[in-house]
Amino acid sequence: MTVTLTNPHGLPQVGTYHQVAVASGDRQVFVAGQVSWDADGATVGAGDLAAQVEQSYANVATALEHVGAGVADVVRLTVYVVDWTPDKMPALLDGLDRAARRLGTTATPPATLIGVAALDVPEHLVEIEATAVVGEPAAAEPQFFATPGYGDRQLERMGYSQAVRIGDRVEISGQGGWDDDFVFPTDLETEIVRAFDNVERTLRTAGATWHDVVHVNSYHVPETPGFIGETHNRVMVEQLRKRMGGRAPVWTETGVPALGAPGMRVEIRVTAVVGS
Repeated sequence: MTVTLTNPHGLPQVGTYHQVAVASGDRQVFVAGQVSWDADGATVGAGDLAAQVEQSYANVATALEHVGAGVADVVRLTVYVVDWTPDKMPALLDGLDRAARRLGTTATPPATLIGVAALDVPEHLVEIEATAVVGEPAAAEPQFFATPGYGDRQLERMGYSQAVRIGDRVEISGQGGWDDDFVFPTDLETEIVRAFDNVERTLRTAGATWHDVVHVNSYHVPETPGFIGETHNRVMVEQLRKRMGGRAPVWTETGVPALGAPGMRVEIRVTAVVGS
């Protein structure tokens, strides 16, 4: 497997990451968001952003190693930082540099930095998730799908699809707890359950089900400042257990200040591998 990192002409040359990764391989690896904890689940580097970045990235490397991959196979990183402000950049870069030296890597894959309102517990300041590609080259043409009802309208009005299938892999757009008229329920639990229903509807259009899901991202407007909230956590866990058929996908849960529609409190997107 080969990952080629490039910086296209016309885009900034950023020393800490590349703008584009081109990968050839037949296995995708999805690493759940890693926070700064040790093997026993104890927080490492409380109150120290650089230390937490280093440990979180090291945990990503540990997860990759477990399946025969490495940091050099990573094609995308997403970094979530609580209460992000530009003055935190030196600590972030210091932590990444320390992690690179610790792991003996010079890899700088494409990365997205997102400021968030909260993570799983208040002492966690950063969370890092990764996608890697390993194995032999494989090629397939993408097929795009619109969920009947609201998906058709979003395709016409906003120009995006609800799902794409490339070979056995299915990616979907984030799904909220709306009905076909884009009305949200007042009850948070009902909204979360409906978001799961909409994920299921969207997967079905691409020939997949919840049982094929390998990776979940969920975005939540916190119930209280600094904590995503008991209702969000409880209903997410209940629904995952109900729908996954005993399977436990990788999952990254993120608190955000706002989502794409007024009154929207949760959004769920997934990756599925059909037949997996």
